[in-house]
Amino acid sequence: MMGGPLGFFLLAASALAAPAEVSALLSRLGDADLVVMNNPQTARPVRVLLATRVAARPRVVRRIVTSPASYGEAMPSFRRVDLLARRKGQSGQTDLEVAWELDVPLWNLEGKLWLRPRRDGADLELAEGDFAPGLFHVSVRGEQAGKRERAILTIEGHANVRDANLATRQLVQRSALAEPAMTVAAAYVMLKSLARLAEEGAPGRPRAAMSSAEPSTLDGTRTGAAVPACLPAAALLAAVRSKPDGRLARVEVALPLSLAGTKAAAAVHSPETFRALPGWKKVATVTAEPKVCTDPLAPCWAVENDLPLFSLDGIWKVRQRPWRARMVAGERQGALMGIDLVPSPSPGSSMMVLSEHPRLDRAGYAARKLIAAEPYLEHGLALALTLVEATSLQRAFEASANIR
Repeated sequence: MMGGPLGFFLLAASALAAPAEVSALLSRLGDADLVVMNNPQTARPVRVLLATRVAARPRVVRRIVTSPASYGEAMPSFRRVDLLARRKGQSGQTDLEVAWELDVPLWNLEGKLWLRPRRDGADLELAEGDFAPGLFHVSVRGEQAGKRERAILTIEGHANVRDANLATRQLVQRSALAEPAMTVAAAYVMLKSLARLAEEGAPGRPRAAMSSAEPSTLDGTRTGAAVPACLPAAALLAAVRSKPDGRLARVEVALPLSLAGTKAAAAVHSPETFRALPGWKKVATVTAEPKVCTDPLAPCWAVENDLPLFSLDGIWKVRQRPWRARMVAGERQGALMGIDLVPSPSPGSSMMVLSEHPRLDRAGYAARKLIAAEPYLEHGLALALTLVEATSLQRAFEASANIR
């Protein structure tokens, strides 16, 4: 039996997206991984769903996700994954008790979980230690890709990330969104690691040099248009796009606004709106140095940050219509941020899409060490940051419109 109230809650709750919806969303997003989260302002615990297409047969992927050893093989940061016990499960299959230890820069995490095989995948119940209580459903479904069959790998659930260590508790104190954002980051690493193992038969990671992109590459309209057709307005949707070499291209987070795009556009142009971003302690317009900031039609914003662990200070060059920003001075020079406002089928509403390539590999010692140790954290941490910032901007946009 699934243990504790959290287990009963997650088993009883309806999925954030049905299998057909997941497939439809992946098709609408194109070459991207899917992330869905229920409304963090009304739901506790906040649940996340991540999905990706895998170029491998479904039976291969199912074999991987039901084997404890595969998780240690797929994610080298696991120091150990030890099988402790077996017992007969409700489904008639054998449940496995597993002790795990994760060694990442700055801290060491450990605990126990129950892996419960299912016909379409496995349940992972985090029963003791770090991240407990928690529960993830790992599902594998096949689909045809021309003459070949491929798999859709989905991970959905929740974990107690806030109590993992002092750093996570500090981040959650700053923002209630930090916990689901960190859960998404960890789940994304697991998703891509398992997918890579299934595709290549060995653990693999992006190894190309990380590089910045041009602001012209940002375009969140496709992601914004995907939301109303498939999900309720209360849901948050994100797309994680990678370059052909596996490195991060950008993260796009789409959220509904209860105001028309014309009203939302006015808020985009004000530095005051962006003070709502966690860690943006001060935002000031710069018109002198660096030289790129002297153009009066494209001002610069100097940002002072006070977020723990990550250095986000810098000067952003801002261009309007569509709104795009590039960090031109600071440790994260080359970081990108863009905002697109997409019409919604509902009158008087719109979709806001925040796109980012935040160059967190340059955001201080902690971020550099984490991404160097686990390259998929380039995507995972960028996803976490963009989720928090998009939700903060959603509130700021609507508050700004109400004031006017």
